[in-house]
Amino acid sequence: MADRSAEPIMAEASTKQMGSQQLLCPFDLQVWTLDRMLNFEITDDPDYEGLELQVFDDPTHGRGMAVLLRRRSDGHIDIYRQPGLTLDPEMAQVGGELGEWRETAIDPARFDISPDGIDVDVRLTDMAGRVIEVRIDDRDGRRRHRGTLLAPVGAVVDDPASLPLFMMGGCDLVRRSGPVCDLRIDGRPLATGRLPGGRLHRRRLIKYTADPMVVICNQAHDGPPATIDPRAPGEVELAPRSGGIAALRARSGGHRARLELAPALPDVARLRPGMTVEGTWQLGIDDNPAVVGGFWTIYRQQDRVELVLDLVQGWRPSGLPLLMTAVTKVAPVFRTWPATYRWSATVTLGDRPTQVSRWKRKSVQRDQSYQRLTTSRSR
Repeated sequence: MADRSAEPIMAEASTKQMGSQQLLCPFDLQVWTLDRMLNFEITDDPDYEGLELQVFDDPTHGRGMAVLLRRRSDGHIDIYRQPGLTLDPEMAQVGGELGEWRETAIDPARFDISPDGIDVDVRLTDMAGRVIEVRIDDRDGRRRHRGTLLAPVGAVVDDPASLPLFMMGGCDLVRRSGPVCDLRIDGRPLATGRLPGGRLHRRRLIKYTADPMVVICNQAHDGPPATIDPRAPGEVELAPRSGGIAALRARSGGHRARLELAPALPDVARLRPGMTVEGTWQLGIDDNPAVVGGFWTIYRQQDRVELVLDLVQGWRPSGLPLLMTAVTKVAPVFRTWPATYRWSATVTLGDRPTQVSRWKRKSVQRDQSYQRLTTSRSR
């Protein structure tokens, strides 16, 4: 989960700009960034099944920490944020539905990442008056080998508001060799999920990332579709010959994303009635040109245009540390969860076009490989 640090790459054009030259664009692409993040699953608490720390340090959000607690009863996420942070509750929709949204004192609120580990000291009181404490120090003088992991956030969302690709750059697991790991609620120690072979790998199932970012593709929409001016398309790439949408770009905080369509998506408003066009698409992030991908279809029936993005290609891990490589192989959910998503949209043409679009899960069945591996819920 993360708050947006950049506006959507397209906005509705002004009335003066509207005209025959305007191009309807049914897609949107955004990059959201934060500074640091840590999370873990809780296996023995009656109220919470997961905790996440997020740290922000930028002009858009301000400087401070947010603590996210996932309820065991309904999966909703309670978010506690320090005063002064400028955050949007919509951030919770990346990982699940929002529960409580509160500004509160978090003191101490230390979360430092160094080459040899992390130093965390966090304390707050939840809405029920329970004291939440997280104290971790796994620094041992040995430089860490970290990787970039695509978190299976979408695997636990039944009614997705978007396609959320949460890239955990500089990701590692907390070492058992550190001097302190003390997690408590109201003074009672908490148990977390575990990876098999702990005596060999000496890791705790507490994940942290020094460079997290989220790519948000096609948020659920109900209203006028976005429009662009072909003479100044901004972050939209148009095909030179057809004038259709060949790609969308977004960037923030040194990260970039690109949604590419082949062939280019034709002008929605000028598609002939009864005509169907098909193609492929891929979504690249930073130096990886195809993190996920699939097929697209557009079909017009009278004044209604139906679009579908079907996701069939999941993430292909590479360059990970040995333990993360093993986990993503034993738990296929890391690689396969994106392919459980399909996006569809209906654009109704006319003087004032409208668009209704949603992501849906293709199946109600969930991949249980991560739960079986760690005896904890996927997050």
